[in-house]
Amino acid sequence: MTKIDIFSGFLGAGKTTLIKKLIAEAYSGEKLVLIENEFGEINIDGGFLKESGIEISEMSAGCICCSLVGDFNKALKEVVAQFHPDRILIEPSGVGKLSDVIVAVERTVDECLGELKLNSYVTVADASKVKVYMKNFGEFYNNQIEAAGTIILSRTQKLSQEKLEAAAAMLREKNPDAAILTTPWDELDGKTILSAIEKVSLSDELLEKM
Repeated sequence: MTKIDIFSGFLGAGKTTLIKKLIAEAYSGEKLVLIENEFGEINIDGGFLKESGIEISEMSAGCICCSLVGDFNKALKEVVAQFHPDRILIEPSGVGKLSDVIVAVERTVDECLGELKLNSYVTVADASKVKVYMKNFGEFYNNQIEAAGTIILSRTQKLSQEKLEAAAAMLREKNPDAAILTTPWDELDGKTILSAIEKVSLSDELLEKM
């Protein structure tokens, strides 16, 4: 069965950096396919991807999380049929609705009868911009927060304890059920982050560490 992990987040939040870290430290031994659409942030370096044995399938017809649910459905099935991956990483546009991507994936999972599993849906959020983004981008930003199963904060090392706690509280208000990872990434290895994403018996202390 192929696992599907969705990585959402506004431009510059750190999605690509997180994906690179997970590829290098957590997904070793797995056959991976990364699907990113061309309206996402700057493409991951092609050389890096070739070294990791990962294929990029760009959605040239447009943003997968807007109106292209049909095309996305077809593309996802083709990826599974052609590559038979252990895991598919989906990096949608930074300005799309995460809930739309989840619906599109769930529809494909239902049609593939046991071949696919929606494993996780993660939002990467710049801790220093939570307040201003909630104010300025409203529905789009809030949807990424509200629909996430896990919220991973980036650039937390730049904030004071007080500001970090305030950012986490604003996120918690929008999504009381998500795991929120606040520990600076350089203090965690990729496998620990993956455990948090997959909710694999990770201590609450780490998830809520401020």
